[in-house]
Parts: sequence; structure tokens; C-alpha cells
Amino acid sequence: MSKLLSLSDAVERYVPDHVRMLAVGGMHLHNNPMALVREIVRQQRTIGRLLTSPCGALNADLLIGAGLVDEIATSYVGFEHLGLAPCFRRAVEAGSIRVLECDEAYITHGLYAGAGGLAFIPLPAGLEVSDIPKVNQVSYATTTDPFTGREVLVGAPLCPDVALLHAYQADERGNAVLAGAHFVDRLMALASRTVLLQVEQVVPTEEIARHPVGTTIPGFLVQAVVEVAGGCHPTASHGAYDYDEQQLGLYLSMARSAEGVGEYLERHVTGVTEEEYLEKASPRLAELRYGEGPSPVPSSGRSG
Repeated sequence: MSKLLSLSDAVERYVPDHVRMLAVGGMHLHNNPMALVREIVRQQRTIGRLLTSPCGALNADLLIGAGLVDEIATSYVGFEHLGLAPCFRRAVEAGSIRVLECDEAYITHGLYAGAGGLAFIPLPAGLEVSDIPKVNQVSYATTTDPFTGREVLVGAPLCPDVALLHAYQADERGNAVLAGAHFVDRLMALASRTVLLQVEQVVPTEEIARHPVGTTIPGFLVQAVVEVAGGCHPTASHGAYDYDEQQLGLYLSMARSAEGVGEYLERHVTGVTEEEYLEKASPRLAELRYGEGPSPVPSSGRSG
């Protein structure tokens, strides 16, 4: 059965308003599912808890800047060498968003626990000496190891209601190929109840079958496939194009104030369709494309 949907239909059908936990895939400035994120903003879907990969970026900051997020579970939101995330920082300082601070290991292991249906998961030794378990008692606890009798730090499972992910290619049934780095996107797909997948290109199933199993997401995990070539812009899409530092710089400049981010949203998100946005971005995307065939890492050499 074909799972191909338009961007607006996918969000309208599968992302309820005030979704309990929404996860955004990608990491740093790479593979952010920005077309889906922008459509969430256009449809004003509010989010109880936003979960990022170990390093969130524009995928989180834009949703926060739009005033849609009550709470965020993350270890970092920023723009790598370009600086910190302005909307995230402003919201935290103003107390308008609650932060569940997590370490990178917990996000990875917590998704693994969610994918496996585990009640909790032991975390690597050493994390117990940090302050993070003290400030986030929602996600962390201690228990007794039944084999050694020692006290160990454990994490709660992460089970997003909806995950927004990006892949290089997929067939119409949702079987997908991840080019380049996978980050925790496969774990998000396994742990989430609903997966919306934006892709650069829809291809025949035979093309997906040529790729090793470890590079793919099976279609039975995916509820909707949205074909949006260029949909990660202004972040990178591994296998297709690098990130647009010029557009990211514009966002960071405008998002220094609440008024500025409102203007950015009107100009680049809510005031335009996704087709109009990508048409404006097409000259830059043409410059940033890797060329023929998938390229696994950004041409700049910064893989995130």
C-alpha cells in the first residue's frame, strides 16, 4: 500500500495538536527534517515535549521560536561553529520553556529502551557523578543491580508519539535508505509510535533492496512518506547537498529578538508554501549539491 502523502496531509493526519512527545531527527546541521518542521509551524501544532537527538539545531530552535513547545528533552541545541540557538536560549532564560536536561548517552540508550519495550535501561558507568540526574529526575533514577548488589544509574525509556525523520530515498511503502551518518534516526524510528518520513527521492523497492540492512528503515515502521527534494534546507542532506551557511546566518541574525524571529517565520515559513520556499532556495541548493550519486558526508568535511 502506498504511503505517499503531501506535506500538509501528512502533518494534518498524523500530528495531533499538543502531541505528547514529538521527536525530530538529524543532528547538528545535518539531516534536519525541516520541511516537516516548517509544516508543523504552518499548522500550529503545539508540542508537549520536544525530543532532539543528542544535538538539536534549527529543527528545535524554529519550533521554539514559533512558540509551540512547552518542554524540551535535549543535551544541546546550537548551530556548531555558527553559535548558540537564540530562541532556545531566550525561552530558557525567560522561563517560558521547561528543559529536561539529558546527556547524549541517555538519549541514545533511552531510545533503545523505547524501541525494545524495556521498563528502564542501565546507563554507562560514570554518568552518576554528573549533576544531570539531580536536575532531571523525570528521566533518571537509581536501582540495585541484581547481579552485583551495586547501585546503578538507570534511564526511563523514550517512546515518542511522533517522529519527524529525513532519509535520502524511500519507496512508496516507506522502506528507506539513510545516506551518510545515521545519528539516532533509526532508533527514533524503532522507538516511535508514528513516523513521518521526508525524503529527497521516491524510488522503486528494488533500489532500496540494493543497500545493506544497517543503512535502511523498514517500511512497516513508517506511516507516511513525503517526497520533498531539498526539504532539509538550510541544513545538509547527506547524499544530496551541504548545509547553507548563508541562510543559517540570516536566521541567526534575525532570531536575535522575538520580533526578528517573527519576521523570519512570516518571510520563510508561515507566509509561504513549502513549494515557494524551495523555489527561493533553489539557486543555493544548486550550488550546494554534491553532484552525481550519493555522497555520504558534507563536502566541507564537517560531518556533525
